[in-house]
Amino acid sequence: MLPVQPRTMVEQAAEAIVAAAARGIFLPGDRLVEAEIARDLGISRVPVREALRLLESQGIVSSTPYKGMRLMQVTNAGVAALMRVRLALEVLAVREALAQPGGAERFLGLRDAAAGFSAVVGAPDPALRVAAEEQFHGELCAASGNPPLLALWQSLSRQLAVVWGLGQGINDAPAADREHHALLQALEAGDEAQAVALLSVHIQRNEGQDFEAVTAARRHRGG
Repeated sequence: MLPVQPRTMVEQAAEAIVAAAARGIFLPGDRLVEAEIARDLGISRVPVREALRLLESQGIVSSTPYKGMRLMQVTNAGVAALMRVRLALEVLAVREALAQPGGAERFLGLRDAAAGFSAVVGAPDPALRVAAEEQFHGELCAASGNPPLLALWQSLSRQLAVVWGLGQGINDAPAADREHHALLQALEAGDEAQAVALLSVHIQRNEGQDFEAVTAARRHRGG
């Protein structure tokens, strides 16, 4: 992990921990040692402690008496449940975004986010793709014009980032890129049925993956 700057250190530390999970530095169930993280980030333990508390409130970290903080467990059933909630939110986002006044300009932020993902499809750092995926779907929810919907999605986004990080070795990034652009085109054309169908396929791709096996394999080979 790279050192962070003094400004908003708690948030930056939280982002660094999630990025480390996306890179496989931390695996589900791994203990997160405050002192070690602070040393690696080049900051004091206080913002790291607060960052871990923040992540605990978002479901990314769990605290067990006498065992400390650990990264969330990832089970296939848990991922399926998370994706069902996510799909419901994003389908609603599609419908409310298309109900907003205006034309294709409603989706300029989404177009920029799609381009951002395209730019990192071949990047060696999986955390870049995870961040770009999060940005794309966050922009989709923002386009709904529904602040509670966006807030709910954001409350799930870091859990999704951990799952996406695990899936980087088995996900087809070029296919995801094509799906982003196809979804964008359907939205710009005002085709709700097509947009919902494309979104459903894109999200449900995760349900066919064995995240428990991926975690076990990574742990066996040391990350």
